[in-house]
Amino acid sequence: SSVAISGRGFRVVWLRHRLGDRATERKMVDFPMPVVSNNLDGWGPPPNAEASVLFGICDFAQHLDKFPTHRIGRICDFTAAGQRYQAERAQKGKGFKGMGKGKGVQPLVADKDDQGFSLVDSRPMPGKSGSKGKGAFGRSKGRQKGLPVNYQEGILGQKQKNTFQTGQPTGKGMKSKGKGKGGQQRRGMPSYREWSVQTRTEWNILRDIQLGDLKNLKIDAKDVVYEDLLWCGKLPYYNKAFDRITVKSEKPMRRFEELNFFNVSTSDDPLLPDYLQSDPEVSVIATDHVIACLVAASRSVYSWDILVTKIANKLIFDKRDGSQVDFLSVNETAQEPPNNDDATSINSPIKLGQEASCINQNITQMVLEHDLEAEDMEQPNPFDDDEDGSVASGAYRYRKITLPGNPKAEEEFATRPVSLIVRTEVNCRMPGSNEYVSVKALNEYNHKSTDWRKKLETQRGACLANEIQNNAFKLGRWTAQAILSGCSTLKLGWVSRINPNDPWTHSLLNVHTHNTENFAAQIRLIPNNMYGILRTIIDTVMTWPDGKYLLLKDPTKAMIRFYEVPWETFGEEEEAEGEEEEEDQELDEDGNVAPPQPV
Repeated sequence: SSVAISGRGFRVVWLRHRLGDRATERKMVDFPMPVVSNNLDGWGPPPNAEASVLFGICDFAQHLDKFPTHRIGRICDFTAAGQRYQAERAQKGKGFKGMGKGKGVQPLVADKDDQGFSLVDSRPMPGKSGSKGKGAFGRSKGRQKGLPVNYQEGILGQKQKNTFQTGQPTGKGMKSKGKGKGGQQRRGMPSYREWSVQTRTEWNILRDIQLGDLKNLKIDAKDVVYEDLLWCGKLPYYNKAFDRITVKSEKPMRRFEELNFFNVSTSDDPLLPDYLQSDPEVSVIATDHVIACLVAASRSVYSWDILVTKIANKLIFDKRDGSQVDFLSVNETAQEPPNNDDATSINSPIKLGQEASCINQNITQMVLEHDLEAEDMEQPNPFDDDEDGSVASGAYRYRKITLPGNPKAEEEFATRPVSLIVRTEVNCRMPGSNEYVSVKALNEYNHKSTDWRKKLETQRGACLANEIQNNAFKLGRWTAQAILSGCSTLKLGWVSRINPNDPWTHSLLNVHTHNTENFAAQIRLIPNNMYGILRTIIDTVMTWPDGKYLLLKDPTKAMIRFYEVPWETFGEEEEAEGEEEEEDQELDEDGNVAPPQPV
């Protein structure tokens, strides 16, 4: 049949022919749709889905023999983390079949990905950090023995014991959490992550306290009452000639090896336990070293520990013999703290702490006016058993401190004032006045990074600001000790090694004089916060039953933790066992444990 359609002068003819039986009909290719399993409860195929997969759509794929058909049906990860994972696998030779090492999915390149886009989010882009969390300090190798006894350790007033001074082996490093500014937010993890005490599984954890929360604890410092109970020892005078020392006229540091320096614990003090028993108003006894470490805890990075014993509603804040409280730290809060890869190095954290502690003991005797006779106090030095004059000059000031209560507190004890007796130290006094002085020293061990000999006189403020940042915990402890002892003046000596490779000889470059209150404000040590921390810790322990508690600083976190420990922990029996182990060990000429000799 034909149909004629005309329009604009030309004809279009549509023809349809019927050829009868010889006609053929053409059909389209069959394309069956694959079975799609719908999972309404989650991602991926449902549990009862068929294991076989129809590959009908893959019939059109070329080179099917080289295509990994086992990957069909997997979820594709197009996120940045997924692409980076594929890139890492490709670099390790674990990419697609037929692709060599380093080929396959290309890793993310931040610069190429940023082209053509504008930044609308201030958060850091993934894949830009090259850190894998290992840091620069590796792993701790085994457990550390007790501190060796040589010159630096022997004059510190305590025989070092290896009881509970073993280090905790650490695992893999943790990932860095960004570029913090000082303190615990430094680049990477702390360089010295040894625990001051090896904890035990049978110790119960009573409470975790975040160091950041301590800054919110405050009481009015004007309501705190001080009362002098007793002065002991001899109080010498300060030599003003040391205020005129300059870098060009530096003086070599003297070593007072013939003198005995004491840092007796609270329980071993012959006077503090008597005050606790005789005065019913007194609830707490402690030393200024322990209290200062506690109130400056928010600045610390390394591990330290304090023992708290509660008996009949009386508290004893104490330290272990040879604990970290006895030693000072160097550049603890610096951006690049001392490295602990080699514990025997002269610049390791432990060795630098011993060096700083010895320097501070020596400078307290070096800056005295020896031409003027020291003033005798009410009682002689309570720790001088020999009475042969071989005791370092200085006075002990026993003070009764009364902290006000909080009328709104829920516990009855917290509403009442609490009194504590603290043994403090006064190094000397200014000639011609009753101005008490606390003498301390900062020490330089790395001339390349600081170079005090060039900067101390021309950039005095910058040098002090740098030390406040790098030694926040140490300066906080010193300032708290000066406040507790009633020293209105703080003398800071600047001591440097004569040779950077010799930790035994030093020079005094300068002595700076600071008013204690002004310096406390400069380093942001607020008395209201200092007393608030102390009162809160006391109130917390008072709510617990009688027992022995360990306050331990976590070296890997900004946290202090209370443990309940058995009564016999850190007792005399365990210390005696540690002394027997020390006696059995052979020492070399420097006092270090000698290595075993071959048979």
